[in-house]
Amino acid sequence: MGFTGCSTSPTVPQPPTEDQSVTTEQIEEREHVIVSPVPDNSDVATQQDFDEISTTVNKPIVPISPSVIEPSKQSAAVVTLLDSAQQYKQDGDLRSAQTSLQRAQRIAPRDPEVYYALANTHRDLEDYALAEQVALKGVSIVQGQPTQLQHFWTLIADIRSEAGNLSGAEKAKEMANRY
Repeated sequence: MGFTGCSTSPTVPQPPTEDQSVTTEQIEEREHVIVSPVPDNSDVATQQDFDEISTTVNKPIVPISPSVIEPSKQSAAVVTLLDSAQQYKQDGDLRSAQTSLQRAQRIAPRDPEVYYALANTHRDLEDYALAEQVALKGVSIVQGQPTQLQHFWTLIADIRSEAGNLSGAEKAKEMANRY
């Protein structure tokens, strides 16, 4: 059995041709430096200045999270979903509470209150691994907010304790006590 069909020989790409008819002129570049006199009225540092600088206590630089500078406002939809999740939890319907909180999370993916409530709900559902994961995501969101960090680390300690990870719970308590 043979193959039939059209056959063409492969084409070899040719390098682009240069148009030699146009001449180019070399442009002469010159560097320009502007020199102006600088008045000599600057103060000379004294040994006393250096002593003052060396005795000054430097405070550590702490990065400030944008949420510390300007707390974000919750949208009406997120507030409604948080309220409905709380109502579902009071009624004992943890799955509906979880669904409401997951919707709120999609609307406001950087809202720490949503992460805290969702982690708590996963804990109540005894899904400790997911509860801890959500709480740790909350920790990453609230960097630079000591009170929020303390709340999240305390929650993580409780989750780990309920999951039977007592050494992990102790480490989380230590983290919470730092704030």
